[in-house]
Amino acid sequence: MSDDAVKVVLWILALGAAVVVLKAAWAWAAAHLLFLGIGLGGIALLVAVAVAVTTGLVGRVGPYAGPGHAVVAAEWSAGYTLDDFAGSSPTGFEEMCRALLDRDGFSGALRVGGAGDLGADVIAHDEDGRKVVAQCKRYSRPVGSREVQTFNGTAWPVHRAEVAVMVGLSGFTGPARAFARQQGIHLVDEAALERWGAGEHLYEVLGIAAAAA
Repeated sequence: MSDDAVKVVLWILALGAAVVVLKAAWAWAAAHLLFLGIGLGGIALLVAVAVAVTTGLVGRVGPYAGPGHAVVAAEWSAGYTLDDFAGSSPTGFEEMCRALLDRDGFSGALRVGGAGDLGADVIAHDEDGRKVVAQCKRYSRPVGSREVQTFNGTAWPVHRAEVAVMVGLSGFTGPARAFARQQGIHLVDEAALERWGAGEHLYEVLGIAAAAA
């Protein structure tokens, strides 16, 4: 074999060896980059969790956030604004009222609104053990007398309410107020809702006294 032929063979062998080395180096780098990425991702996750815990983002109690419902990111210390209430869905509005009852110290506050609720959206018990039945109307118009009459027909005989409350985002008509006053139903209109959401106890807003000893 001539010297030129030997050189060609050696060149080919050297090239092949270089390709093998390059492939091995690339595989090593890819594997280590993958592990490095996983490691950095894990560190970032731990840092994010630590920040969330220290800033109070983890474990924060919030309103209903189910599918299709508006999420209101108001802090309990600040309460809810009228814009928060208006931006909620009907179901979300009921849940916000339930959360406010819970904030005020009512026990067993439960949202029961839905098909077949017979006029009760939220049920709870106050500190004196009285059963509170609330209906929550997120209407863009004032609640009329007919709605109040319907609630009156189920709150007492069906739900055995001891305190009946009707919440109206847009207030109530004159006849509705007159009928509610006659039947002992407490109305939370727009102004009262603003005070309640801002932090006042529901009974302070409505002027309801504690039960007689």
